[in-house]
Amino acid sequence: MEHALDLKMEILADQGIAVVRCRGGLKFGKEAQLLTKCVESVLSQFSICVLSLQGVHEIDARGLGTVVACFERARSLRCTLLIGGASGKVRELFKMMRLDKVLEIYESEFEAIEACGQAA
Repeated sequence: MEHALDLKMEILADQGIAVVRCRGGLKFGKEAQLLTKCVESVLSQFSICVLSLQGVHEIDARGLGTVVACFERARSLRCTLLIGGASGKVRELFKMMRLDKVLEIYESEFEAIEACGQAA
C-alpha cells in the first residue's frame, strides 16, 4: 500500500511572479521529489518564484536539502527564488542550520512578493 503524499502545493502566478504555496510535511521521499519537480517546472516559465512555506508543519533534513537545491537550481538558471512565510518550526530549523544566511527568507509571502517588485 502506497502512502498518501503529506505535501500539497498550489501554484499561483501574477505579473510575472509565480508563487508555490506548500502545506503539510516536506520529508524524504516523494514529497521532496514533488517539490523539486514543481519548482523546476515553475522556473522553466518564470524567472521569479516565491516558495511559501507557511503551511509546512514538518520538515526533515532531506526537505531542507531540497529547498537549498531548489534555490541553487534557480541561481544556475539566473532566476530568483525567495522563501516567503516559513512556519515557526521551519524558520527555527533554517536558523539552526544557518540557512537563513544563504537563502532569501521573508516573514510572509506578501513581503517576498513585495521584494520581487522592488528588485524589478
